[in-house]
Amino acid sequence: MTMGEALGITDRGSGKKINETHFDSSQPLDKLLVNKRFRMSFMSFADSCLAGESVHFYEEVYDLKKIPVDDSIRRIYMATHIIEKYIDAGAEMEINISHRTRQEILGRPDLTHPNLFDSAVGEILQLIKMNLTKDYWSSLHFAKLKEEIERGPNGTELMPLDYSPRVSFVRSTDDPFYEEHAVNCN
Repeated sequence: MTMGEALGITDRGSGKKINETHFDSSQPLDKLLVNKRFRMSFMSFADSCLAGESVHFYEEVYDLKKIPVDDSIRRIYMATHIIEKYIDAGAEMEINISHRTRQEILGRPDLTHPNLFDSAVGEILQLIKMNLTKDYWSSLHFAKLKEEIERGPNGTELMPLDYSPRVSFVRSTDDPFYEEHAVNCN
């Protein structure tokens, strides 16, 4: 259970809806990350690259922003959790941000401030764009997300494609290994 869930934040990613039938690499990353399916896929990719803490941090701050500004108790709990997990030196999932930004966050007395982590989020998004985004679009994680989207909302495929274990988008009749694959599956 995440801290956001413990604090009653259950609508992760249901804010602004973006087109789920197509994720365009030219869209701003922060707009794409609003979509829960995209964010989970991207987070899985980042975890596989040993850089998941950045996307996990982004998601926790995203959850913090859903807590009303006048709900100071939950905001303080969430902000404290984020600081202890991502900002403190030597934290469990310490993120790579500038010393200046880290000190601004640690030195701010008002943990309920709505822009407490904005500078850190900006730096993290820059790092993600430079180090992960380009590789994500050609990754198996993105291919799997596209495949899930093509299947549609009820899980049925929109196109009668035969997906072999080698990530082939070839129709079974055109696939020279189709018979071999069919025999191995039985």
